[in-house]
Amino acid sequence: MESIEANLYLDGKPGRTAVVNGKEYLFFTGYHYLGINSDPEFMNLVAEGMDKYGWLYPSSRISNTRLDLYEACEALLAKLTGTEDTVLFSSGFAAGRVAIAGHLTVYNSPNSHPAILQQKAIIRDMEEWQQWVLREGRRQAGVGIPMVLASDSVNPLTSTVINFSFLAHLSQPALAIVDDSHGIGLLGENGFGTSATLPRYNQLNYILTYSLSKALGIGGGAISCTKEQAAALRNLPEYTGATPISPAQVYAFLKGQHIYTRQHEKLKTNIAYFEMLVQDLPGIQHHPDLPVFILPSAIKEEVFYNSGILISSFPYPNPAGVRLKRIVLNALHTFNDLDVLARVLRKAYQQQPIN
Repeated sequence: MESIEANLYLDGKPGRTAVVNGKEYLFFTGYHYLGINSDPEFMNLVAEGMDKYGWLYPSSRISNTRLDLYEACEALLAKLTGTEDTVLFSSGFAAGRVAIAGHLTVYNSPNSHPAILQQKAIIRDMEEWQQWVLREGRRQAGVGIPMVLASDSVNPLTSTVINFSFLAHLSQPALAIVDDSHGIGLLGENGFGTSATLPRYNQLNYILTYSLSKALGIGGGAISCTKEQAAALRNLPEYTGATPISPAQVYAFLKGQHIYTRQHEKLKTNIAYFEMLVQDLPGIQHHPDLPVFILPSAIKEEVFYNSGILISSFPYPNPAGVRLKRIVLNALHTFNDLDVLARVLRKAYQQQPIN
């Protein structure tokens, strides 16, 4: 059997398939969930944007010469997330770091992404952490200083969508910083992210921070928040001193909203179809709104590789830890691709029985 190298270097951009050492494989890894970077119509819009604005804009956002498409993009993201305003940043990581900066104490949930991490949670179970937050809120009631919480909306390593309904029971004013990098473009009826499901009450405020490079398929990050918070963000050096994200990609994002709608529907159909194909296989972790299927650790990835399939398999977050094996679907996959994948997955189960 053909062995797998520690690192596989792709010969070009991945999409429905990817090429390694001249051989084409079905590609079931990465996080280009909607397949935007391989969609021909979207690529044509990027080309139009390049012709009009160039690949990058070599100036600051606070320059006296500006491009109004950045403001248009921020207004659209604010509308999609149901917030008052949005501020674009050079990356999702930069947006996350800015979101937690300036807060003396941030109570991070278990497994918070490094972008929003101030201090690791001692409690490792999410439900236990949520109960701890409620107890801590009662303890701090009357102090007058809002609690600051930070959590991802989605854990793609466990295929879990975080339920924030517990926040409605806080007895203390709070600011919740939610990293929606793996929710924006995926969750919700139209893929607008987790914002529509967040509980609302007068003492609770939110800051949404997210990468644009996952489902949305463009390089950059954003923070969606109140107008007052956005005004303060626009005075920070991370905004004023950074080169803005590619105007060609922003142009495509603005002009290509119908593409996102179409690809979101395709992905939902693919998820439901593959769920049906593997529903009888034990040990698979999966949330019905996510294209991520966590496989039992005993499954041999070589079975997929030798059958012309690439899955996600690497140790994370500890590089020396156990390899996490995942199947990640995208909107470009066909039902035939998923049929092939399901057959190979059953073959892997036969070679390594899972109870």
